[in-house]
Amino acid sequence: MDIKALQDPNLGHDPLVEYPWCTQIDKLLNWAKNQDTNTKCFIFDLVMSLAFVDATSGLEKYLEFCPNSPPPFNHHLGFVNLCSPCFESKNIWVYQKAAKPQSGALGKLSSEIILRFVKIFFSQLKSVKAIGGTEYADALLRHQDGFFILAEVKSAPLITFPVLFSAKTASGAIHKKVSFTSSQLKEFDSCLYLHQKLILPLGKPKGRLWPFKPAVDFFLKKENLPFIEKAVAVWTKAKTAYQKRDKDVPLYYLANASGSPPQVAKDRDNWPKSESISDSKTSAGMDRTDDIKKGIYQVLKMGASLKSGDPEYHFKTAIISNLPAYRHGQEYVVPFNEMLWGLEKDLEPINDLKVLRSTSLRRVYDYLITIDEPLLRGIKL
Repeated sequence: MDIKALQDPNLGHDPLVEYPWCTQIDKLLNWAKNQDTNTKCFIFDLVMSLAFVDATSGLEKYLEFCPNSPPPFNHHLGFVNLCSPCFESKNIWVYQKAAKPQSGALGKLSSEIILRFVKIFFSQLKSVKAIGGTEYADALLRHQDGFFILAEVKSAPLITFPVLFSAKTASGAIHKKVSFTSSQLKEFDSCLYLHQKLILPLGKPKGRLWPFKPAVDFFLKKENLPFIEKAVAVWTKAKTAYQKRDKDVPLYYLANASGSPPQVAKDRDNWPKSESISDSKTSAGMDRTDDIKKGIYQVLKMGASLKSGDPEYHFKTAIISNLPAYRHGQEYVVPFNEMLWGLEKDLEPINDLKVLRSTSLRRVYDYLITIDEPLLRGIKL
């Protein structure tokens, strides 16, 4: 790794600036940075859900009529394989194939969205640059105290909220597939469904900067604060159920990585035997074990390169995510929190022993920069 190349002011770009709705997200984040931690984490899921909608081509192909949608809405589109209105209102396990955003676009979006959160929430950072696609790392952060942080980014929402639409062309008591064109869909009223009958109005898809602008406009109105507090409370219950793997809480199945439904879904509601609601690949934050392993390898690789670099440049390493590894942290992350390592070339002979001085040692990662439960080792961000 050419350490000096990281000093190039033209390296990387401000996260999310390539997207026309970036200024909308900034408005929301400037509001959210003064809120409590759970609200900030909920806002990440909200933004990611809107990004899922934006990154999914042919939304109309995934739409299904749902008689249990809260009125005036009657059509459902979700990002897990369970129809949430049917499950919440009637306790019916209706399999509805999840909408799938373009995977390449979504990975870039997820990384840049959490970096935008870091840029706005952590005022001690002078700059946050996305440098994904380079040989260095996903991000380069500059702290006001003069040191740099090379970071690997692993982020994912706890809940990806579904979208509801209102159309007058379907009725009945049975959840079923429908056929619409993209031009028809643009004329339907829509909302983001935040569960437990909480509806965030989004207007018509043909509207300017849909779905971001209507969502942000709603959140910035003071009269909507009681609604927001209810939505955050629901999200927090889902977080607790996710952490504890508490399947007795219905919200457990509406969060990501909930696995397969109970046997009653197959016996009574004809749930496809081989299908899950959402698998472990959708684990929240940095909780996916493959991501943890890759992330730790990447920061070790950065550290090894930095130790071989010019000592004039002062770098730290980090993993960035929205949430810590709630389920797998004790097993896969905590053992590395206080680990130190060094290089054989730095061994020194002292009293018939070969030793490594503390100044020759590095941490596996210096920081875990997350919205909830960050590991910052005394520095301020």
